[in-house]
Amino acid sequence: MMKRSKKAALVLMVPVATLLLAGCGEEREQAMVFTDPSECSAAALNSAAQCEADFAAAQNLHPQVAPKYLNKEECETDFGAGQCETAPQQTASGGSVFMPMMMGFLAGQMMNRGGANLQQPAAAGAAAGGPNVATQPLYKSRDDRGTFRTATNAPVAKGIGPITLKPSQVKPQMGQVVSRGGFGQQAASRNSFGG
Repeated sequence: MMKRSKKAALVLMVPVATLLLAGCGEEREQAMVFTDPSECSAAALNSAAQCEADFAAAQNLHPQVAPKYLNKEECETDFGAGQCETAPQQTASGGSVFMPMMMGFLAGQMMNRGGANLQQPAAAGAAAGGPNVATQPLYKSRDDRGTFRTATNAPVAKGIGPITLKPSQVKPQMGQVVSRGGFGQQAASRNSFGG
């Protein structure tokens, strides 16, 4: 009787395992993390002009995707003293909005320059055969200064250099107004990073 129940349990587990693995089918892709264009150029994977272009793309995206705070103190609670700046957006009443400073950038096509333009939607990049990891700004929370994170608080790397990740984990999204403790508390509660 004991042997039969073990076999039945194994037979029942196979379909469940198959379903779980099917959800993990997204391929991991390579990208690079840098704090500035000079680090990128020093890596000798691309020209200085391409490094500058990737950095500029991340800077242009920064005001759109960075988390926003209604006061500087709340932003600094999550990102640290002196680590926040005034966002170009304003409140409906004309007040200032604050966002963290960009601490680095994720260069999504650094390892494969044959792909589509990074500023296209992921679906367009996939159709062209290029990587789906978008170039974007990276941040560091006050509670975890050693980890680069996306604007959505997804941890991607502990330092500069090449990384491998799932594109869906780092898809840029429009920045939301958050309240104190949102980014930093999530960062402190997560010990591991990037997928």
